[in-house]
Amino acid sequence: METITVTRPVLVKVRVTEPYRKARVAALQSSAQRIDTQIQQLEYQVKKVVAQLEQQNPQAMADVRRKIEVERQGLLDTRQKITAAIKEASRWTLGEEVAEGRVESLMEMKVGDRWSEIMSVEVILQDGVVIEIRSGGGVVGSSD
Repeated sequence: METITVTRPVLVKVRVTEPYRKARVAALQSSAQRIDTQIQQLEYQVKKVVAQLEQQNPQAMADVRRKIEVERQGLLDTRQKITAAIKEASRWTLGEEVAEGRVESLMEMKVGDRWSEIMSVEVILQDGVVIEIRSGGGVVGSSD
């Protein structure tokens, strides 16, 4: 066998522009607001459930409180991560490249190919447009 088709990870990066930075911060702030709403709903439900359990099954109170606290702490942790991401995005400089995510691509590999060049691929976006594809440290295509 001389060739094989494999999947490889592709790192997607975004070149920061002012519109991208604003959109990213706005999306993160929206996520933070949703988490705040979930926390408020949870606290309301806690009051309601606690009142019912005190009358119906006082022994179950401790277990319910633990479960609710675990859920509340998870929401607070998520909120803290979002807050940190907002601060980070606010500090991005224009032109900086930030990781946006990963995708996979198919690649035909053949005997003699350099592994590091095949597996090291980045796609650079700017305002939703692919402006560069980097493979193994070199530029494959660029619109600059």
